[in-house]
Amino acid sequence: MKRWTSWVSFLLIIALLTACGADAGRYIKDQYPLVSVDGKGSNLSKVYLVENKSVPAVTAELAAKESPKEKSKESDDQMFLVYNDKVINVQKDPSDSKNTLVQIDSIEYAKSHYDSSFLQGYLTATLLQSLFGGGWFNSKRPYDYKGYTRTPTYNTGGGKATTPTTDVSKDKKPTTSDRTGSFKTGTGTPSSGSDSTTRKNDGSTPNKVTKPSVSKPSTSKKTGSFKRR
Repeated sequence: MKRWTSWVSFLLIIALLTACGADAGRYIKDQYPLVSVDGKGSNLSKVYLVENKSVPAVTAELAAKESPKEKSKESDDQMFLVYNDKVINVQKDPSDSKNTLVQIDSIEYAKSHYDSSFLQGYLTATLLQSLFGGGWFNSKRPYDYKGYTRTPTYNTGGGKATTPTTDVSKDKKPTTSDRTGSFKTGTGTPSSGSDSTTRKNDGSTPNKVTKPSVSKPSTSKKTGSFKRR
């Protein structure tokens, strides 16, 4: 009996350690498809798609898996979870309001991309300073980065998503009603070398007119004999 009790206690300890070691990043990776990857190494950002769940619901789900150092106030559009090793940006999918995008940024990626004035609207300055350092508050970005806002190409294979591109290699001129041709709009004679089937201004094709050839009368005198009847 004593041995059985010890075994149960051991299992409970393992379960507690496993729960304490839960990782929100690993959980989202196992549960949802990857749609975008940016950067590498310690400067890395990954974006996942969560279908048919709101921003508050997804944020609560992740916070339950791993307790954050700070969670921003509830919002239907965008929320943040901050950890020692990452910043999770949860926002409404710009291409479908029923879905949510989860962006997991390394500390270095968040530090180099987000502007301090933006993040201070969601998180406390004290926490941000402890993560990014005091010098980060004085740095200004040349752009107003608020997270992944491009419409993603969803990739359920777990690889890097590709962005759709438009073929602009050929500069195709549109067809217009302005026609060009070698004909005059007046009543003059067409210029030499012009095609007799040149279109009119209204787009129709005139009947091809062949200029009759005029034979000059023969002035030569016929010679020969004939008999009168």
